[in-house]
Amino acid sequence: MLDPTLTKPWHYVSAWFQNDDPTAFHTAHERTLWDYAGPEPQLNNFFNEAMVSDARLVTSVLVKEGKVVFEGLNSLVDVRGGTGTMAKVIAHAFPYLNCTVLDLPHVVPGLQGIKNLNYFTGDMFEAVPLADAILLKWILHDWSDVGKQFVATKREER
Repeated sequence: MLDPTLTKPWHYVSAWFQNDDPTAFHTAHERTLWDYAGPEPQLNNFFNEAMVSDARLVTSVLVKEGKVVFEGLNSLVDVRGGTGTMAKVIAHAFPYLNCTVLDLPHVVPGLQGIKNLNYFTGDMFEAVPLADAILLKWILHDWSDVGKQFVATKREER
């Protein structure tokens, strides 16, 4: 979290409040975190590790206390699921549930699935694989209402 790439946006908060950029990160680096992270393996790794840490905590509670959420489901897509930490735990806890992790091309390649877990390279704004349920953990807060409406519209079209 102390990498200069991640701390630089704090120096641009005032400028960000005075412009139309979506985030202070965009103001500081003139592109989104996602556009920046794609070709930057170190930042991509930092981000993935942060999400893994968070997912371990959330998933342990979800699997223990929220089993009813998964009743009646046969398939689940973890949209922007990163390296699949959350989906792996869910797939292990519910072996009858087919889980898919959807994430961008710089995240998914080389990741190996297991019996009921697979990885899918793609962009949630273009298509989300069909499933009984879609998991959106720490996703929608990153997008404007236009982006959120786009995702909702794409799902309704199916």
